[in-house]
Amino acid sequence: MLGSFDTRFFQTLAAVAAATLDADAPVLALARTASRTGDPDDLRAARQGLEALPAEQRDRLMAETHRRLASDLSAIWDQLPGARPDGCSN
Repeated sequence: MLGSFDTRFFQTLAAVAAATLDADAPVLALARTASRTGDPDDLRAARQGLEALPAEQRDRLMAETHRRLASDLSAIWDQLPGARPDGCSN
């Protein structure tokens, strides 16, 4: 099952791909579909599309995607075990 972080990852990857690749890049459409549907086949296709990119291009996409996620406090908070939705620790 696709969790909220998985969805956020593919949304972020799609945003990075849209900003850095051609509009018709297959990985862009695959990432958008995976983030929208959460279907395991779509998730697998997006991962395969990412793996099919030249290493340098893939590494740049992943580095920027991870940079954005690492600076997204709500994404980090969502991954904390037992975190309350209101952001309180008590």
